[in-house]
Amino acid sequence: MGDPGSEIIESVSPAGPEASESTTDENEDDIRFVSILFPKMPKRQGDFLHFLNMKKVKTDTENNEVSKNHCGLSKAKEPHFEYIEQPIIEEKPSRSSEEEIDNLVLPDCWNEKQAFMFTEQYKWLEIKEGKLGCKDCSTVRHLGSKAEKHVHVSKEWIAYLVTPNGSNKTTRQASLRKKIREHDVSKAHGKIQDLLKESTNDSISNLVHKQNNKNIDATVKVFNTVYSLVKHNRPLSDIEGAIELQEKNGEVNCLNTRYSATRIAEHIAKEMKMKIFKNIIEENAKICIIIDEASTVSKKSTLVIYLQCTIQSAPAPVMLFVALKELVSTTAEYIFNTLLTTLNDCGFTNEYLKANLIAFCSDGANTILGRKSGVATKLLENFPEIIIWNCLNHRLQLSLDDSISEIKQINHFKIFLDKIYSIYHQPNKNQTKPLGTVAKELETEIIKIGRVMGPRWAACSLQAATAVWHAYPILYMHFSHSFSGLAKRLANINFLQDLALMIDILEEFSVLSTALQSRSTNIQKAQKLIKRTIRALENLKIGTGKYESQIVDLIKSDKFKDIPFNKNNKFNALPRNVLLDNIIQHMNLRLLSDGNHESIFNYFDLLEPSTWPYEEITSPWIAGEKKLFHLCEILKCEVDLNDFREFVNNNIKSSNVSIPTTIQKAKKIVSTIAINSAEAERGFHLMNIICTRVRNSLTIDHVSDLMTINLLGKELADWDATPFVKSWSNCNHRLATDTRVRQKSTKVFHENQLAIWNLQ
Repeated sequence: MGDPGSEIIESVSPAGPEASESTTDENEDDIRFVSILFPKMPKRQGDFLHFLNMKKVKTDTENNEVSKNHCGLSKAKEPHFEYIEQPIIEEKPSRSSEEEIDNLVLPDCWNEKQAFMFTEQYKWLEIKEGKLGCKDCSTVRHLGSKAEKHVHVSKEWIAYLVTPNGSNKTTRQASLRKKIREHDVSKAHGKIQDLLKESTNDSISNLVHKQNNKNIDATVKVFNTVYSLVKHNRPLSDIEGAIELQEKNGEVNCLNTRYSATRIAEHIAKEMKMKIFKNIIEENAKICIIIDEASTVSKKSTLVIYLQCTIQSAPAPVMLFVALKELVSTTAEYIFNTLLTTLNDCGFTNEYLKANLIAFCSDGANTILGRKSGVATKLLENFPEIIIWNCLNHRLQLSLDDSISEIKQINHFKIFLDKIYSIYHQPNKNQTKPLGTVAKELETEIIKIGRVMGPRWAACSLQAATAVWHAYPILYMHFSHSFSGLAKRLANINFLQDLALMIDILEEFSVLSTALQSRSTNIQKAQKLIKRTIRALENLKIGTGKYESQIVDLIKSDKFKDIPFNKNNKFNALPRNVLLDNIIQHMNLRLLSDGNHESIFNYFDLLEPSTWPYEEITSPWIAGEKKLFHLCEILKCEVDLNDFREFVNNNIKSSNVSIPTTIQKAKKIVSTIAINSAEAERGFHLMNIICTRVRNSLTIDHVSDLMTINLLGKELADWDATPFVKSWSNCNHRLATDTRVRQKSTKVFHENQLAIWNLQ
């Protein structure tokens, strides 16, 4: 049956071929020994202190069955166990040996005297339903910190499944004797006995505490290391060096590879999302979905999914990263299915979404917001009451693009700046003349020149136009030697005036765009910001801007003295007032009265007293109460009519009044509606930091896990890894102190490298 020094794990059956034949003399001696009348045997020892390695969860039915038949065999269907890596001690009431023997169903080859003799000789032996088991091993079940490679506790002895083998009574008796003896001297059983002896020298609670802390504390250090690497966007392969340092300082660790680090990161991300989303669902919070599409460095199409929700404990809506998903296809149908599947996997069922999904926000891509077959249209088919919102920052840029497309002269300005961009962004070997004479800071400004007024946000266009403004004299000097046509354009005073006007306009757009990207900006605040920007453009139409007012002084300055400015009628100046009128008109159309959003704004104004027509309001405000009913349908929450009337009356009398509870809840839900996809853009920025050209072998799922920890996780100083380690252990993963792992290979130095250290 193998080496008696190690545990033999075997699958036994009532009649197996593995039993060894015994001599006739041995069997006769055994029978003669059993027939001897023993004097009164001392009672077995009292209660044993037992170790358990699990938290056993039983139903009422299972508890009743166990209480009815203490010595009976448990059912084949095992109850559910939540595994804990460390042994936990359990106390059982003692029973006399004679009482137990009387109620036992014995093996068919034993009688009561034989059963009594063996159970007295081997205190760990128990019989259930005619099968043998080890009382100590069944409660300890695994060795915890004493585990060694290739040493395991026998499953058959744990589950009381040991039966005799052989075709006759003599052979079957010999089979049981051999199995009992080999288990008694096995290495695993010996370690179980050592644990029992340790328990007699310490209290149960102290021993459990020591055993748990030893393994969990070591694993917590590994989890903290992995967490820190992810938070700092470091490759997980760095864990090998970090663990090597810990081992140098005396720590013993088996979770020391990048594969273990990857599994740990997956587990942390999964547990984080499970806990956070479970709390959101239990609170029945209203949610808004934000999605966007982009490509990774490896040219894979991805979909980033965010969720904004209202929770009672937070004063403002909370933005949460949900997942990054790879898109095999970029059709609206596939994106919609991916979105819905991801939300369902996170616990947001279709029923929950119907009751709590109030809005969907994305950019203006046809695949997502197309009116015929876009993702938004498919969402409306399944959840007809939601608000579809186009990102305000994209709509802001579209209003500028629409204005530009209607004015022919501005195309010359755009073409010229695009030409500058193409010159200074081509490879150095293709440039006609390097910028050797350009100062370092001006060279940096030139590199910043990007494409102006395209499918970009306003801040990017402002940066490009401002770079041209600061590098203007250097550009003229450079082009005068290589590109005479561009130099003549720069010497045209109309071009300088157009550049100053565009910078003044783009500055207003950039200020608005930055304000709209703020996490604290909601729909009602965005309305005020847009109207304020429109008023600023109207003032610009009447007067002159900051950069326009500098032109006269700049031309006279020493910096511009080498540029022979003139007015070339071939390139006329932009129609200033027409351009500003077009921009104001398109901003009103796209940002303040776009489709159904105008009526939605009117409903939301019920919650903002500053927008009320006080001269028309009487108490009660009948027109407002009619709108209140539709507002409740949009927000999917009830606003108490008495609270609304109290809210109206208080604001008519005074401006500083307390807000009723249901009104506060409604205002918070309105703030949940995302007005832009800036958070998705930030998510893609983080994705590009994680998935670099060096780390482009990362799968999308792994990148999603790393983003989850980075975006949802607390700071390392505030993060407690212990709950994550315990759930890791409950999933049957190895802890850091587990020695049943392959030893990692050590780096071998060349003899020449070591020779210098051996010098005398």
